[in-house]
Amino acid sequence: MTTNQPSGDPPPMVPESDANLSMGPTRSMAWNDDDTFEQFGSIPQQWVGKILGKYQVIKTIGQGGMGIVVEAIDPHIERNVAIKVLPERFAANSVLVNRFRAEARAAGRLSHPNVATIYEVGLEGATPYLVMELLSGGSIADELKKSGAQTPLEATRILIDSCRGISAAHRVGLVHRDVKPANLLRAADDRVKVTDFGLVKLSESDPLTAAHLTQSGTVIGTPYFMSPEQCQGLNVDARSDIYSLGATYYCLLTGKSPFQDSGGPVQVMLAHCTKTIPDPRVNDPSIPSACADIIARALAKAPADRYQSVEEMLADLQSVVAALSGEIRIDLPSQSGSSHAAVKPTPSPPRVNFRAIVAGGAALLLVIAMIAMTIHHFAGDTSAGAVVPQGEPIKVGVLQSLSGTMSTSGTSVVDATLMAIEEINNTGGLLGRPIKPIVADGRSDTETYAMEAERLIVEEKVCAVFGCWTSASRKTVRPIFEKHDNLLVYPVQYEGMETSPNIIYMGATPNQQIIPALNWSIEELGKKRFFIVGSDYVFPRAASEIIQDHVATVGANVVGEMYVPLSSPEFDPVVREIIKTKPDMILCAIAGDSNTDFFRALRQADIRSADIPCLSFSMGEQELRSLSIENVEGDYAALTYFQSLDLPENNAFVERVTQRYPQRVVSDPMEAAYVGVQLWAQAVREAQTIAPKKVIRAMLNERLAAPEGHIRIEPDTQHCFKTPRIGKIRHDGQFEVVWSAPEPMQPAPYPATRTAADWKAFLHDLYTSWGDQWAAPATD
Repeated sequence: MTTNQPSGDPPPMVPESDANLSMGPTRSMAWNDDDTFEQFGSIPQQWVGKILGKYQVIKTIGQGGMGIVVEAIDPHIERNVAIKVLPERFAANSVLVNRFRAEARAAGRLSHPNVATIYEVGLEGATPYLVMELLSGGSIADELKKSGAQTPLEATRILIDSCRGISAAHRVGLVHRDVKPANLLRAADDRVKVTDFGLVKLSESDPLTAAHLTQSGTVIGTPYFMSPEQCQGLNVDARSDIYSLGATYYCLLTGKSPFQDSGGPVQVMLAHCTKTIPDPRVNDPSIPSACADIIARALAKAPADRYQSVEEMLADLQSVVAALSGEIRIDLPSQSGSSHAAVKPTPSPPRVNFRAIVAGGAALLLVIAMIAMTIHHFAGDTSAGAVVPQGEPIKVGVLQSLSGTMSTSGTSVVDATLMAIEEINNTGGLLGRPIKPIVADGRSDTETYAMEAERLIVEEKVCAVFGCWTSASRKTVRPIFEKHDNLLVYPVQYEGMETSPNIIYMGATPNQQIIPALNWSIEELGKKRFFIVGSDYVFPRAASEIIQDHVATVGANVVGEMYVPLSSPEFDPVVREIIKTKPDMILCAIAGDSNTDFFRALRQADIRSADIPCLSFSMGEQELRSLSIENVEGDYAALTYFQSLDLPENNAFVERVTQRYPQRVVSDPMEAAYVGVQLWAQAVREAQTIAPKKVIRAMLNERLAAPEGHIRIEPDTQHCFKTPRIGKIRHDGQFEVVWSAPEPMQPAPYPATRTAADWKAFLHDLYTSWGDQWAAPATD
C-alpha cells in the first residue's frame, strides 16, 4: 500500500475472495492487496482525534492490505506526519507484525531524497505504528487515473526518480518486490519518492534474515507489475525490481499495465511468464523508440537478459531525458533481442539525432554501465541561406553528467554546448567541415569521467573536449589531457590553484567570484560572521581556505563550517550547527541536487533569508528550477553571468536559447560553455587547423563580445577575464543583479594570501588524505 495516500493502480486489484488462488499444490498467494479497501471495509474514521504516542491524529488518509494510514501532527515540532497503523485485530498475527517491522527496518536504513523517510516506530497498547514523512502530492497511480498516460518526458523523469530510490535500497541489500505507480508518491517539491517496503526481501547475508518472512514457493506482490520469477514463487533478486520498473514505465507511457488485457490476476501472471513483451508504441506510435527499447530490456523474461543493475537502466533513462529535454532524438540499441521497428518522431528542425553506442570488447555489465550518447547526425538550419558544410566531420567531445546528482547541471551545459555547435554548423561549419559532437556521460562519478575522457581522445579521436563541472572531475581528467596533449575547455567557476597547458578555463577564479562576494557582503550588508557549508570535495574545501584567509584580513571571521558527501540529503546536523553558531551569513558551496535538501532543512528550522541570508557559489538559474522558490527567495548567488543581464548580446542569446530549448533557463556555466565553443571555433578559423596545440595557442589571443560582456583569455594562465556580479533570487526564479564590478577582472588562479607553492601543498595534502582522489571517500 502507499504510505500517504489511498493507493490504486489500473485496473482494480483482485478482491478478497480471489486472494488465495492457487498456483499449484505447494504454492500459495499472499497478495499485497492495496488497490481495494474491501479487506477492511470502508475507511474507519474513529482514529480522528486519537493519540498515538506523542502524535495527535488529524484525519484518515487511506487503508490497504497492511493497515490504515492517518495524518497526524507532532506537537513538539509542529510537523505533520503520516502514520501507518497495523489494525489491532491483526496485531496477534506474527507474520503480519514481522512484515510490518521489516518495513520499518528496511525503510529506516535508507536516507535518500527519493525514498519516503521513516521517523519512528512505536507501539500504542497492542497496536504497532510507523511514523513517516507526509507526502501530500498524491500517488503516481492517482495521476494516471486523473489524466491518463504521461508524456514521454514526464514518464521518464518519474521513472528516474523511482530508479534512484530503488537503487538506494539495492545498495543496502534490499529488494522492494512491489514497485508500481501506487507506491510512488509526489513530494511538495514535485520529486517522486518510493514508499511501502512492506514486502521487502533482505539479502541472504543480512542478519535480519535468519527467518525469511516469505519462503520460496510463495507468490507475493501485485500481479500487474510482478516479474516472471515472482509470479512462479521463485527466489528473486534486484533484477525483479528492474522488471517492475519496466512494467511501471510501460504503464506511465500508455496508461495501463503491460498485460492488463489478459484477464484476471492468474491470467496476468501467466502472461508475465509466457507472452511476448508488449511494445508501448502499439498504444501510442509517438512514443520514442528509445523508450520502447528500455522497456523491452527491463521486461525480459530471464533475469540475465535484463539490465543487471538499476544504475544501468538509469543511465539509459537519463540519456532519454537529455534527448527529450532538448527536443532531440536518441535510439538506444536494444540489448533484449527485440525486433521493434523504430518509430521516428518528427520534431521541428533543427534537431539532433543521438545514437547510444556500446564500447566493444568489455564484459556486458561494464558495457551497459558505460553507455554514452554519440551524435549520429546533426542537422543544421535548412532554411534559405543556410550553408551546409561538406567534408569530413570534425569530432569534438562533450563530457558532462547526464545521470547522478550532477545531472541537472550537466544536461543544461550539454544543451548550451550543442546549441553553439549547431550555430557554427548552420553557418558553414569550420574549415568547410561540419562539427560532430560525441556526447559522453560522466555519471557524476570521477572514475567514469576518466574512462570517458580516455575513450573520447583515444577511440573517438576528438580534437577537443568541452566538459566537466566539479573540480573533482576536472582534476581527475587533467592528467589524461596532458598525457595525450589534447584540449579541455572547462566552463565552470572553481577554486583556482591550478594551471594546465591543455585546459582553457572559462569559469571564474577566486578573485573573480569568492573574494569580491565576501567584500560586498562585508561592506554592503555589514556581515562579519560567516558559516561555510559545502559538498565534501575539492572546490568547497579549497574555497573555505580562501575564505578564511581573506576574512582574517578584513576584520571578519568564520564561525563554523561543515561538509556533506556529494548527493547527500542529510542536513539536519548542519542546520543545528548554524543555529548554535549564529552566523550573519551562510556561504554555500553545495553542488547538485543536495541544494534542494539543504534549503528545505533551513526553512523547516525557520531560518529565513531575512535573518541569515545565504550566498551560493555553485547555484544558478537552472539549479533553482529544482527548488521551491519560496525556500530561496531573497538569498544571493555570486557568479559572473545571470540570465537577467540587460545587454544586447545577452538578450539575443537568451532569445535563441529559449527558442531552441523552451524548457531551459540560462545559467552561468551554460553561457560559459557556449562562449567556450565559440572561442574555440574562432581559434580554429585563425589557425586553419584543428590540431590542439595550435588551437590552444590561437585561443590565447581571442576576444569576444559575449552575453556576459567583453571577455578574453589571459595568455599566461589560460583563464578568462570575467566580470564579478552578485544576484538576489527573485520570486520568478531569476536573479536581480544587485552588484557588478565596473569592468572585467584579470584572472588570478592563485589567491595572494599564500604562495603558489603553498596552495599546491594544501591541495596535495587534501588529495592524499582522501586516498589519492579529489572527493572525500564515502563512509558507512
